[in-house]
Amino acid sequence: MKKYRAGKIKREHHVIERVWPVLERMAECELIASIIPGPISPLNARGFEVTFQRFTDTGLRLLAKNGSAVQEVWVVTDAKDAALHWLAGQGLVDWQPEPPPVKKAAIPTGPEPLKTVVLPSDMACEVCGRPMLAGSRAVRLGRKQYTYAHVRCAKE
Repeated sequence: MKKYRAGKIKREHHVIERVWPVLERMAECELIASIIPGPISPLNARGFEVTFQRFTDTGLRLLAKNGSAVQEVWVVTDAKDAALHWLAGQGLVDWQPEPPPVKKAAIPTGPEPLKTVVLPSDMACEVCGRPMLAGSRAVRLGRKQYTYAHVRCAKE
């Protein structure tokens, strides 16, 4: 037997309280090659949980939390998805598969809101042809070559 190993679990680091039985249950999975508990950090939280964080090149990264500490746990496996599903199915890891993306219904778009401006000079309305005085409100029409119209004419 290799130094610091007990079956599949590496014993080089200490393990936070209540994690050891969970690690032993994880080691029962045939898909898992090795379990490596990592460093322990202080934490202010309540309860005990082991959560899935992310996939790594060699397997999974889990976080084990108790009320006063958090510890990283690396799981080495070739079948990452299958191992994660097994761990979640056994209730050892908190993880929910992501639901399939929901297509959002197309939001009906009405006409573009009118861009109102204050006229810099006197000009004629593009729609009705009546004069518009400088300083009055009008609607700017077009993209590069702007034309102007009365607000009431543009709404019709």
